[in-house]
Amino acid sequence: MASIRKKTKKGHDYYYIVTSRRAPGSKYPKEVVLEYIGPVDKLFDRVLNEYYLRTGDPKGNASGKQAEHETGGVRFKCYSHGGPMAMFRMAQYIGVEKILDEAFSSKTIQGMSRSRVLLLAAIHRAIDPASKKAFSAWAQTTSLPYHLGFAPEALSSQAFWEAMDGISEEEVHKAQQLLTKRLLEMYPDELNDLHLDYTNYFTYIDTRNGRCVVCQRGHNKQKRTDLRQFSLAMITSHLLQVPVLWEMYEGSRNDKAEFGAFMEKVQKDLPDTIGKSLDEVTVSFDGGSNSEENFKSLRVHFICAHSLDSHKELYDIDVDQYQEVKLANGHTRRAYRIDGLTFSGITGTGILTYSEDLYIGQEAQMGRDIEKFKAKFEEFRSRCQNPRSRIYSSMRKRKTEVEKQISEVTKENEELLKEQKDQAKKGRKKKPKEVPVWDEASEFLKLTRSCFTGLRTLEQFITIIPSGNMESGYDVSFQLDEAKLAVYKRKYYGKKLTCTDRTDWSTEEVLSSYASQECIEDLFKTSKKVDHFAVRPQYHWTDDKIRVHVFLCFLAITIAEVLRRRMADEGLTYTKAAMLDELCKIHDGWILMPGQKKAVRALEELTPSLQSMWNIVEKIPSPDNVKRDKKRKLRKN
Repeated sequence: MASIRKKTKKGHDYYYIVTSRRAPGSKYPKEVVLEYIGPVDKLFDRVLNEYYLRTGDPKGNASGKQAEHETGGVRFKCYSHGGPMAMFRMAQYIGVEKILDEAFSSKTIQGMSRSRVLLLAAIHRAIDPASKKAFSAWAQTTSLPYHLGFAPEALSSQAFWEAMDGISEEEVHKAQQLLTKRLLEMYPDELNDLHLDYTNYFTYIDTRNGRCVVCQRGHNKQKRTDLRQFSLAMITSHLLQVPVLWEMYEGSRNDKAEFGAFMEKVQKDLPDTIGKSLDEVTVSFDGGSNSEENFKSLRVHFICAHSLDSHKELYDIDVDQYQEVKLANGHTRRAYRIDGLTFSGITGTGILTYSEDLYIGQEAQMGRDIEKFKAKFEEFRSRCQNPRSRIYSSMRKRKTEVEKQISEVTKENEELLKEQKDQAKKGRKKKPKEVPVWDEASEFLKLTRSCFTGLRTLEQFITIIPSGNMESGYDVSFQLDEAKLAVYKRKYYGKKLTCTDRTDWSTEEVLSSYASQECIEDLFKTSKKVDHFAVRPQYHWTDDKIRVHVFLCFLAITIAEVLRRRMADEGLTYTKAAMLDELCKIHDGWILMPGQKKAVRALEELTPSLQSMWNIVEKIPSPDNVKRDKKRKLRKN
């Protein structure tokens, strides 16, 4: 039966509603906190509210709801159950706590193991990303405290700080390796197609904070160059979109510089992590990492994008020579294969591809550039019609400079001829300088180049026609060569170059593998969404704490991804975020029926779709159930 229990902490009294319950496999009952009430004034408020509920308000007027209670109404209190417990059950099945216990040194925080505290932080991050300080309030709205037997208020931000304290970079790396190995046991054939990419996360760490080395200013992909940031290099797979290996590095360091250092660690750890030799591994990455030095250090096979500007002769291959290729994802691509192509110091295979979407995007950009040129041109033309504009003063100044040069050069040439005539020198004589010529139309044309600022590609398609002079006034017009522009578009637009050392792979295999590069981009997008899994907000300001925080965020994504896969295997297709949103609609709670003194814990009635999801969650084997099943089999034998 439930009762009220007083506990004294740091000289202050707090009250709880507790009950006794025997855990599975335990001989003795254990006190479990059902609900936290708070200090004594909260207890008094609760008692008074209960009194007013039964007897009416302080003035003696009973409300309709209170009267309903007196005549037999049902009382209940519900908690968010589906999302938190589904994540916890899947974490138990994966063995997350066991992995963390093996990777991190043991520590007890508020009567709980470090691994359990960190797992709760990951579940919080998956469902409702917020600061560690907000965990207690969030946990009180869930069924986790009841089912796991902990007091939410005990897990303050200080408790999480203690749990994260002292975890080194090597320990985080070990935890990630153990987690990846466990995933390989569950999905042995789904970590073959590997992809590498980079991203960064801005922070609000003070500029003068010298204790945080990894957060530096640099090129931010979310356009927050005014803030310090940390960067992340990661390898993931296409079929199972979870981190395989990752590294956090300085926000001021560019991707090309990080590639060599990160791949050195990857090539060292990958065979042990995934149980394969480097010759069996193929990593796909984009063109930002390409350099001759980086390719020299590669000991794995690769597929990458490469700039066509270093092989401009390939633009001459007409699109009509490309062949239709069907990719593994069902899409088609027009491609042209070049075996024996040398790129960045390596001889391999290059595949030209043509994308209609890319062509349309580049054509649209050209259209925007032309409109931008027209706007600048009209502005320049209107200035030409104003004799007091800077155009006229610039032309006068330039004319004065040229006339001065003409005078100086003419004078020098006259002196030179006179000197040569007087001295009558033999041998080769010095030639007079060429006298400059003032060409007003040419000088005015140079001024119109300001219309092409940032749009130099357009100069080959647009002819500017100047007219007039300083006395009568300038005017200007232009002609766009549509035919020449069409030839340019056909030659250069829609084309990309993909390079690989997998010369034995077919064109379809190479392009299919590179096309699945979008999986890591989706993983990074997931980590930056605010509703679930978000790396931000993060309020840590030391390198070690930030690293552990990032690990917990991607641990949450990993648990949710395995849960999503389990749902998909049963025919329920969701994104990770949509799956958690649906699961969080499932509640359980206490129900006090009319005439009963003891409340009953029960799951709410579910809709058919939610019931289908919950049935899958309930079928997730728990470590305790697995042990009991093994014991039963031994007894039968």
